[in-house]
Amino acid sequence: MYKELPIKIELIVFTKHAGKTEYLVLKRTEKEGGFWQPVTGTLEIDESIKECLARELREETGIDSIVKVTDEVYRFSWEKNNYTVVELVYGVEITLEKIALNPNEHSEYKWCDFDEAVKLLGRENNRKAYLAFKMLSQ
Repeated sequence: MYKELPIKIELIVFTKHAGKTEYLVLKRTEKEGGFWQPVTGTLEIDESIKECLARELREETGIDSIVKVTDEVYRFSWEKNNYTVVELVYGVEITLEKIALNPNEHSEYKWCDFDEAVKLLGRENNRKAYLAFKMLSQ
C-alpha cells in the first residue's frame, strides 16, 4: 500500500541579483543516489500546494523567504511500487540566503546559471521541467 500521497512537488528555485538569474540545485546523498536535482517533496494530506512548496523549501534548504511562485510550469508522472506518481513543477523565486541543507537528504548545493543547472540535473524529467520553465519565462 502507498504510504504517502502520490503527488510530488518540484521547485525550480531561483534568485535574481547583480543583473543575473541563478538556479539552486541540490546533490542527493550517496545513500539517496548521489545525483543532482531541484528541491522536491511530497504533498501532504490537508496541505495546499503553496504550503507544500514553502515547507519543502524550508525543510531541504532552510530558506523561508519566497518572493513569488509561478503557476505550474510542467508536470510528469512515474511509477513507484505499482502506483503512478504525478510530479507538479513550479518556479520559486527567493531572496539570496544562506543555505542549510538537510544532511539526511542532500550533501551539496550549487548556485549556477541555467545551462549549468540543466547539465547537472540527474533525471531527464527534471531537465525537461527546467526547459519548460525557461520557455514560459521568456
